[in-house]
Amino acid sequence: MVHAGFVEVQVPRLVWLEEPFAPQQLHAYRRARGFGTLPLAAGENHFLRWDFQTLLDDGAVSHLQPDLSKCGGITEALRIAALASTHGVPISPHSATTALNYAASIHLLAAIDNPGWFEADAATANPFHHEACSSPYTLDTEGRVAPLEAPGIGVVVDEAMVLAHRLPD
Repeated sequence: MVHAGFVEVQVPRLVWLEEPFAPQQLHAYRRARGFGTLPLAAGENHFLRWDFQTLLDDGAVSHLQPDLSKCGGITEALRIAALASTHGVPISPHSATTALNYAASIHLLAAIDNPGWFEADAATANPFHHEACSSPYTLDTEGRVAPLEAPGIGVVVDEAMVLAHRLPD
């Protein structure tokens, strides 16, 4: 249930409240948009541009977070970004799954006119963050990332590591 006190909490430097509802609960996003001023973000568990179109048409969120490994890849993410651009909504891709996703997300952010934040997970417990491929980004002295300049998305995949961790059929 959504109530007026839900988003009235103001926290200094808080950019958005991320995915406060299940992705199927579009009615909750619609209702919450009228409470307070805290921006809402959604998208890491939405799929394809039509899910995002509904969020945009409702004016329910201030930031979209498509996950390139779930939303249909780079091409579909570009379509989602174009839709969001027409609404003035930035894209901050959810990319906490693998280093390949990090690299692809950085390239997406560099290619669109409405880039938001780059999300990375510094946890060392997930070998797909640090062992699946070469480093997906470098940080400059200001803490910014830029797309790698090698062919493709700029990384070299450790195929043996990926094969060793593949899911069974």
